[in-house]
Amino acid sequence: MNKNSVNRTGYGGMESFQKLFKRRALLMGGGVFASMLLVHPRDLLAQAERSDGPRRINLSGRQRMLIQRAGKFVCLAYQNPDPAPLLAAAAETVALHQIAEAGLKDGDDELGLEPETNASVLSALTRANNAFSPYGQTIRDAIERRRVEQAHLQAISDLNGPALAEMDAAVNLIERVYKSAELSEQMAMLINISGRQRMFTQRLVLLLCLSRSGLASPDTRQELFRIMNRFSISLNILNRVTPGALKDAKSQPVIERLNSVQGDWAALRELISTNTRSTGTQVTGDILDVDKQAENLLKRMNAIVLLYEEAAAGREQGYED
Repeated sequence: MNKNSVNRTGYGGMESFQKLFKRRALLMGGGVFASMLLVHPRDLLAQAERSDGPRRINLSGRQRMLIQRAGKFVCLAYQNPDPAPLLAAAAETVALHQIAEAGLKDGDDELGLEPETNASVLSALTRANNAFSPYGQTIRDAIERRRVEQAHLQAISDLNGPALAEMDAAVNLIERVYKSAELSEQMAMLINISGRQRMFTQRLVLLLCLSRSGLASPDTRQELFRIMNRFSISLNILNRVTPGALKDAKSQPVIERLNSVQGDWAALRELISTNTRSTGTQVTGDILDVDKQAENLLKRMNAIVLLYEEAAAGREQGYED
């Protein structure tokens, strides 16, 4: 994809795109600008010939989601009379996280990743792994004990934020490093934002579960509503940028899926709002209903991320639900 042609055929010109990019940076907590400061100019040039940029942004972004997903399963297991299936799902999630972590650093043919050679990215991935380590150990401890205790939930509540922040910073840095003439700034951004939407679906359930368990921090409720707002704003950004970044027939499948997501998101948002107001005693059933809707939305958002990745890599868009 030619970067200049993307800019010319955008949805209102480069000035409009820059305004959206600035708004998007604010939504991400300024992490994208912090990432820029960590990249040496020679590191950017060194990535110009790489072909796995779209996949690398996608999979590093998926790590954010897996962090939330593993914690979600442990929290749900705490409230469920039969925790075994949920703890098994947590174990599978942690295993996927480990595979991708190794692949992002050392390469993985099955994942379509080459070994990472960028010093800035390697440092960011190491920081993310170090932040994840105590969080992941808490989850593994619950899995090995085959039961979840209040101490596990408290540790998840305390450690989740730092682990997510470091992984988010790593993804933003990877986006910055890997955009090039072949992977435009718009396409790199779209992969990152749509991938972050996957994470939001899992984080919302985790925060709701922690809140209903009585072990969350005092501002968990406010965080829930902030994330719902960010999801809606990011969805609007995806809708506005996609027609200019993906030309002709390539944009249509993505636009159709983005439109279909609106209904799923409205349903999940309503369920979460209802649960935050609920004072009933059937906590497990309520949250499992929310999780079911979140899983539907996660599946749809994942399909969208894959379409962006395939389009950026120049592959045929053949993903099916």
